[in-house]
Amino acid sequence: MDFLLSIMKELFFSWKDRLRFQGDYVILIITVFLTLISLYAVYSSTGKIVSHFFHLLLCFFSIFITYRIDYKKLSLFAPFFLLIAAALLLFTLFTGSDDNRGISLFGIEFQTFYLIGFLVIFYIAKFLGSHLNKEEPLSPKSSYTLIFILLFFIGGIAVANISTAIILIATSLVVLFVGNFKLKYFVILLSIILVGGSVFIFTGAGRGETFKGRVHYYLTEDNSKGYGDQIILAKAAIARSGFKPTGPGQGVIKNVLPEKETDYVYATVFEEIGILLGLIILFAYFILFTRAWKISNNSEGAFAKLLAIGIGFWFTCQGLVHIAVNTELLPATGQTLPFISRGGSSLIFSGIMIGTLLNISKYSKKEKGTEQL
Repeated sequence: MDFLLSIMKELFFSWKDRLRFQGDYVILIITVFLTLISLYAVYSSTGKIVSHFFHLLLCFFSIFITYRIDYKKLSLFAPFFLLIAAALLLFTLFTGSDDNRGISLFGIEFQTFYLIGFLVIFYIAKFLGSHLNKEEPLSPKSSYTLIFILLFFIGGIAVANISTAIILIATSLVVLFVGNFKLKYFVILLSIILVGGSVFIFTGAGRGETFKGRVHYYLTEDNSKGYGDQIILAKAAIARSGFKPTGPGQGVIKNVLPEKETDYVYATVFEEIGILLGLIILFAYFILFTRAWKISNNSEGAFAKLLAIGIGFWFTCQGLVHIAVNTELLPATGQTLPFISRGGSSLIFSGIMIGTLLNISKYSKKEKGTEQL
């Protein structure tokens, strides 16, 4: 009860502090910049803006809430959050939509895997951070427990969304590496993932068949089964623009490009605005990661350091995967572009993550002569 009262006080009664933003201004500016691009991109792609604008409002509301709540208090609930993640995963897989990518509540579709991934990273950061703060190494039992937890969530997510599972793998490995996870167990985890992933893809289990088809097109450019249709159109949109963009609202290929406001929104923006904005968007995600790294270095306590790195890497990895797919540097994956692609649940869960990062920055040590700029 005391905890809930303290949370309510932080959210609604600390008026003086609430009016004064104390987090990282660069991250906040990048977030606002990306959402402004999102408004343009979604309207240009669909001709509709009202529902997306409402989702953006919910995104910033989630940022406000998580920015206000002390992450150190939330860390006490890390095991409970992991149970929520497990329940969400099982509920999504067994009762979710036809492709098992989300659940429907009150007629609204929620893509749960981003939230599940964040809760898993949150738990890993807390688990490792607790041992690092005590300067005690993980026991073999604790190490294998962590491996089992990661494999459970990675495998479960991969059944329905391989690209998000890959992002979770990459982010987890970064957090484990920074968290001084022993090399022996690191190799064991990576080996199981590589072997299990290969079997999963080549046997066609879950969405493995689709992923295998996309990889086949990527390696051979054989589009006889249609797995390269979207990438071919996305490449054409980017190639058509180059240094001479079509101009706002004048894109042509977007009219036949599926998922033009979600999985291929980068190509849509690139065709109409050109290479300059394309490079600025790419640069924005790199800046976001460097700020997260700086926040991590300035944070007190291993948990905050690991969580900041995890959040920053997740966003950067997701952004780079989306851009790489749109430019055919990677096989098609179906990954949204953070804060730009349309999608209510994606925006809200991204807001939760960025709000948490801003909250960590609020309590991190300020450098002399700077104010988190």
